[in-house]
Amino acid sequence: MASQDSHMLMMLVSFFLSTLLVTTVHSKPQCRNFESIISFGDSLADTGNLIGLSTPYDLPESAFPPYGETFFHHPSGRFSNGRLVIDFIAEFLGLPHVPPFYGSHNVNFEKGVNFAVGGATALNCSFLLEKRGIHCPHRNISLGVQLQSFKETLPNLCASPSNCRDMIGNALILMGEIGGNDYNYPFFDRKNIEEVKDLVPLVITTISSAITELVEIGGRTFLVPGDFPLGCSVAYLTLYQTSNKDEYDPVTGCLKWLNEFSEYYNSQLQAELNRLRKLYPPVTIIYGDYYNALLRLFEEPFKFGLMNRPLSACCGLGGPYNFNFSTICGTVGIECCSDPSKYVNWDGIHLTEAAYRWISEGLLEGPYAIPRFDWSCISSKCRNFKSIISFGDSIADTGNLVALSDPNSLPHVAFPPYGETFFHHPTGRFSNGRLVIDFIAEFLGLPLVPPFYGSQSVNFVKGVNFAVGGATALEQSFLEDRGIHFPYTNVSLGVQLKSFKESLPNLYGSPSDCRDMIENALILMGEIGGNDYNYAFFVGKSVEEIKELVPLVITTISSAITELIGMGGRTFLVPGEFPLGCSVAYLTLYKTSNMEEFDPLTGCLTWLNKFGEYHSDQLQAELIRLQKLYPHVNIIYGDYYNAMLRIFQEPTKFGFINRPLPSCCGVGGTYNYTVGVQCGIGVVECCSDPSKYVNWDGVHLTEAAYRLLADGLLNGPYAIPPFDWSCLSSEIKNKESLDTE
Repeated sequence: MASQDSHMLMMLVSFFLSTLLVTTVHSKPQCRNFESIISFGDSLADTGNLIGLSTPYDLPESAFPPYGETFFHHPSGRFSNGRLVIDFIAEFLGLPHVPPFYGSHNVNFEKGVNFAVGGATALNCSFLLEKRGIHCPHRNISLGVQLQSFKETLPNLCASPSNCRDMIGNALILMGEIGGNDYNYPFFDRKNIEEVKDLVPLVITTISSAITELVEIGGRTFLVPGDFPLGCSVAYLTLYQTSNKDEYDPVTGCLKWLNEFSEYYNSQLQAELNRLRKLYPPVTIIYGDYYNALLRLFEEPFKFGLMNRPLSACCGLGGPYNFNFSTICGTVGIECCSDPSKYVNWDGIHLTEAAYRWISEGLLEGPYAIPRFDWSCISSKCRNFKSIISFGDSIADTGNLVALSDPNSLPHVAFPPYGETFFHHPTGRFSNGRLVIDFIAEFLGLPLVPPFYGSQSVNFVKGVNFAVGGATALEQSFLEDRGIHFPYTNVSLGVQLKSFKESLPNLYGSPSDCRDMIENALILMGEIGGNDYNYAFFVGKSVEEIKELVPLVITTISSAITELIGMGGRTFLVPGEFPLGCSVAYLTLYKTSNMEEFDPLTGCLTWLNKFGEYHSDQLQAELIRLQKLYPHVNIIYGDYYNAMLRIFQEPTKFGFINRPLPSCCGVGGTYNYTVGVQCGIGVVECCSDPSKYVNWDGVHLTEAAYRLLADGLLNGPYAIPPFDWSCLSSEIKNKESLDTE
């Protein structure tokens, strides 16, 4: 009888809470330009706390490879191959990754502090053990303990009570995910579902009490995640494996009864958050619908670039799901999948960076934040740039290749007539004068950007350039494995980015100074990737083979941008591809008597220009995706293709000779160019007036062409979206167009 009464009471409570949920308060969230993140939770948000709390002789699995391999390239204490939801949120808000509190020394928590600990519960472990017989395998760092740590450390985080209140009020407070382990531990001990359901109101009350306490000390914006679909977890699929097909969802392969439990918990949590919203109308309390944000990945994996039925663990061993409880990821002998981006489950319990990225996007931009975030108060994207940071190849190289070369075997760019028009001597630039990067620097009132490699006692405060002639986006070893060989030093985009990161302390001092510098810099991402295609074309690869490189090149560029955003980058100019069919080198290499292969207006090779369009279209699509992920960041596509094509279509309008395809500096053939005979070699002559030419040496452009290209980016329609110069000085805003029209 008592059991029936208890069951009836639970039904009444459930009905009451469900009724509340139907009438959920959807008060419009107040837009805030968050100044920091305060985080509580378990392993889904732990950025290193469990390691900080562990002894060197008893470290958790997250302290060992392959944890962290995808983004950080080493274990960071995160239970994933890369970033977590909290990391993507920080990047989205323009904040540094949130440092762990426990075990940290001399760390600046001004922009964020994280108390989440792997294995943590909402309820105290002593309560779970004494009242329910549930053992916590990790130390007791429950939500209450984390909150107590936060309150005790507040005097050290802010100078006065009023400053503390302001700090908390301007922070985004992440309440978990927390509570999942309160259910995991009894389920792993095979407690029955009714016993576990009895914990739900206790867990929710604990979370609600913590929110209330934080509201009282100044908290104004909370993101409170629900539970994941537990039935899609590899650990549960392994533990509760059954031959009864009726227990599995036919679409996803997940265990239905466990997903129903997650739905039950989430509905009760949402009802309680609705009650809190009514109690505290000035406070924004957002429910993070982790359940549906993740479930869609299992329902339509191909839509998100995942493999079909992505239930297996990427890192694990054994069984139908590549997982067993006795041999876990991070231990010797456990292998990792070759491409974690195709997986949802990382180690059987936690998710991959790819999955966390999609969840984050669903929270920040999509329908999985209830109510939705209000980003209307995001600050203007106009910046008074203090410096330029450049990566790329010869299109932006201001002297790096020369510095990296043997003095006894210098590249042709080290000799006249390179540099003759503006500098009156060779500078390492692949042109007769200035490049796009030089015109941008002049426009911004900055000095010309010095090369990084080989420079000594150079001041890089106003700019630093890592672009190297001949550089590729992809690594040399990867391209050579595909039979693509090239003669230049391997200073790929990854190598350049590594050089930048390693040099930061010497360039700009403290971490805060470095971040400030990166935030106020215009970051030029190339042009890069062109050589990946050039080298492939030059060794005779087919256009279909080369098209297979395009997504790899674009992913590499995208990953570099993402990494720089994490370091503080706020404004990026990302150029597309040139019209390759107008390049003298290609016109010579693919010379044909079939006039149908040439554009009758420009004389350029149509099929090669279509390839340039293909790369540029794919790049633009990826930049649009990044822009949605990071709305605080300004990602500008540089339309090099159309900015240059207009010159070949109407050359005389811009002061060039009619049909301006031949090289200014070269010898032989229809286009004044011979493969293997380079400008800068004694027998090669230069035209008398480079300002009338577009092509300089058969591969690169003249200063006159680069001037027009730069103007099309800075003042014209070839920056997408256009630069916002509204906050710049009148001297810059009133600067006359560089165009000679």
